[in-house]
Amino acid sequence: MRPVIYKFICLTLAATAIGSLAYWYRLGQPLSFADAAVDRLNCVSYSPFHRPGQTPFDHELVISAAQIEADLKPLSQQFGCVRTYSVGQGLDAVPALAQKLGLQVWLGIWIGRDMADNQREIAIGTRLARQFPDTIRGLIIGNEVLLRREQTPERLRAILTDVHQQVPQVPISYADSWDFWLRYQHELADAVSFATIHILPFWDDDTVAVDGAAQYVADTYHKVQAEMAGKPLLIGETGWPSYGRQRQDAAASLVNQARFIREFSAIAEAEAIPYNIIEGFDQPWKRRSEGAVGGYWGMFSDDAQAKFALHGQVAEAPDWQRLAFMTMSALFLVFAYLHWRRQGVDMAIALVVLPLSISGAGASVAYWRDMLMSNRNALEWAYSGLYALGLLLATYGFALSLSHWLKQPNAEIRQVSFKLPPSLARYCHCDDWLVLLRRLFLFAAAVVCLLLVFDLRNRDYPLALFSVPAIGWFLLACIQRQTRIAVEEIICAVWIGLAGLWLPVIEHLIFQPDMRFHFADGINRNVFYWTAICLLLSGSVLLPCSKRFRPA
Repeated sequence: MRPVIYKFICLTLAATAIGSLAYWYRLGQPLSFADAAVDRLNCVSYSPFHRPGQTPFDHELVISAAQIEADLKPLSQQFGCVRTYSVGQGLDAVPALAQKLGLQVWLGIWIGRDMADNQREIAIGTRLARQFPDTIRGLIIGNEVLLRREQTPERLRAILTDVHQQVPQVPISYADSWDFWLRYQHELADAVSFATIHILPFWDDDTVAVDGAAQYVADTYHKVQAEMAGKPLLIGETGWPSYGRQRQDAAASLVNQARFIREFSAIAEAEAIPYNIIEGFDQPWKRRSEGAVGGYWGMFSDDAQAKFALHGQVAEAPDWQRLAFMTMSALFLVFAYLHWRRQGVDMAIALVVLPLSISGAGASVAYWRDMLMSNRNALEWAYSGLYALGLLLATYGFALSLSHWLKQPNAEIRQVSFKLPPSLARYCHCDDWLVLLRRLFLFAAAVVCLLLVFDLRNRDYPLALFSVPAIGWFLLACIQRQTRIAVEEIICAVWIGLAGLWLPVIEHLIFQPDMRFHFADGINRNVFYWTAICLLLSGSVLLPCSKRFRPA
C-alpha cells in the first residue's frame, strides 16, 4: 500500500506545482488580437465616484468641479462624448467642463421612487439642456427604472412627456435593458426621440463568451431595431469586466475586456451602430452590491490609469507574475531552511518542500491579488489577512508532515506538528496548530458555501485560498492512522460536500419568466474547481472518520 500512496502523493504535489507555474506563466504572457477600428471610441459612461470612500449613496457628497475636470481630461483622449446618469452631487458641472474639453454629453436625469427628488433632477437637467444646446446631445431620463420596479410604465411615460414639453427641441430617451424595452415598447416608444438599450452579454441570464460577445451585441441591436419598427436606438451600455467571478462561460479578465472593446468597436464602425461603453472608471462602491466584478468595468482603473491600449498586445498581469515567481523562490528557501533545522536535508525536500513551496507561494500571491481587488474595508482586510497567514502556515505544516512520513511511514503525523501553548490549547480544545488551522479553514469554507448557495450571482469562488489547504489536508488524511475529529468538523464537512455538489447545478440553471428552466450552454470551469476543493476538504474529515468504523 505504501508505494501506491507514495506515488500518489508525489504525483499530486507535482501536478499542483506544475498547475501553479502554468497559471502564472499564462497571466504574464502578452496576447495579440484585433486592434480597435478607431483611435477615439464613440462614448463612455462617466460616474465620478471612484475615489476612496466615494459613493452615490452618500447624499451629502458633492464632487468638486476640479475632480470632474481631472476625470474628463483622460476620457477626452479616448472618447468623443460621455454619458452621465444624474445631475446631482456636483454632476451639473459636467456640460460646461465637457464643452471646454471638446466632449459632447448624453445628460442623464436620475429617476427613482421619490417624486420630489425626480423633479429636482428634471429642473436641473432641462436648465442645462437649454444652456448647452451644442454640447448636450440629448437627455436620458431614467436608467433601468422599470428593471428596478421604482416606477410604473404609465408614470414613467408621464415623466417623459413632461420633460419633452419643457425642452421640445432636445432629443429625449429612456434607458433600460434591451429585453425590458421590448417588453414595454408599446407604452414608451412614442414618448421618446430614441430608445436607449443596454446590451451586456456578461450579465445576460444565458451569458455569451467573449469570443462571440461583440457579434452578439450587434445582432441584438439589429433584433431590437427590427422589432421596434425602425425606432432610432442607442446602445447606452455595453462592455466587459476586467476582474471578478466568471459567469457560465463569460470570464472576467483584462484581456477579455480589451478584446471585447476592440472587436465591438470594429463591428460598430462597420455597421454604423451608435454606442456607449460602460464605463470610464472602475467603481469600487459597486463591489458591495454586485460582488468584485461590479467594480471593474472601467476603461480606466479607479486611480485613473488606462488599463490597456486600443492597439498592440495585452497581458493580464505581468507584474503579479514576477511577484509570484519571486515568492516561490523565497518560500522554498525559507521552508528548506526550516525543514533542515528540524529534520535534516534529504530527498524529501525535493519531493515535498519544492512543489509545496511553488504551490503555496503561487496560491498566496493569487490570494493577495484577490484581496487587493476585492477588499473594501478594514474588517475584510483583517480576516482575509489572517487567512493569508494561515495559508502559509498550513503549507509549511504539510511540507513538514508529508516529508516526515516519507522517511518514517509508520510514525504518527501528529507528532511532528508544533504544539499549541497550553492556555490556547484549552481554549481551542486541541493541542495541535495544524488541527486548529484545519478547523478554521473548514469553518471558512462552510461560510463561503452558505453565501454561494444563497447569493451566487454576487459571490466569487475563493480558489486561491482553499486549493492548497484542500489538497494538503486530503493527502494527510490518506496517510494518518488516527486523528481527532470534532463533531463540528464533521457537520462542516458534510455541508461543504453537499454544497459543492449542488453549486454546479444552480450556477448553470436558468429560470424563464414563465417558470420554466433550462441549463446554460456555457460552462463555468471555476465552479467545478470549487466543487473539487469542497470534496477534498470534506474528504479530509470524513475519510479519517470512516477509518474508525472500518472492520479490523
